[in-house]
Amino acid sequence: MIRRTLVIAVFAAFASQANANPIVDRVTQQLADQGYSRFEVSRTFLGRIRIEAYANGSEREVIVNPRTGQILRDHWEDEDDDDLDRYAIQSGRDDEDVADDDEDHNTSDDDDHHDDHHDDHDDDDDDDGDDNDNDDDGSDDEDDDEDDS
Repeated sequence: MIRRTLVIAVFAAFASQANANPIVDRVTQQLADQGYSRFEVSRTFLGRIRIEAYANGSEREVIVNPRTGQILRDHWEDEDDDDLDRYAIQSGRDDEDVADDDEDHNTSDDDDHHDDHHDDHDDDDDDDGDDNDNDDDGSDDEDDDEDDS
């Protein structure tokens, strides 16, 4: 019972701080509209506003610039699955506008990465960086063909 009273007192203190800042009011209202019901508001070491919201097994942390109201970071994760961390940076967009994409976009494992771009780069056979088809010895390919016969 004492713990519950203490938690309510802490939230009341945060609520009074939140009401003093229209930016916090706006963000917490948007989060409440999205189903978040418990909020913790604090400051970072750099003076930014940190809003932590909790709902239905998920936790969300929003970092806001107090001078401009810009959302600098929006991080959420499901408490039941630690592997599915999600990040989004929003600037006035709804959550529906932010892609929920869990695919790995790392191109280091892509063997034919250069084929994915459909570019107009001139692929030389001699790989010396110039646009003519000269081999390293400076002769034209046509001359090489004649020498081979």
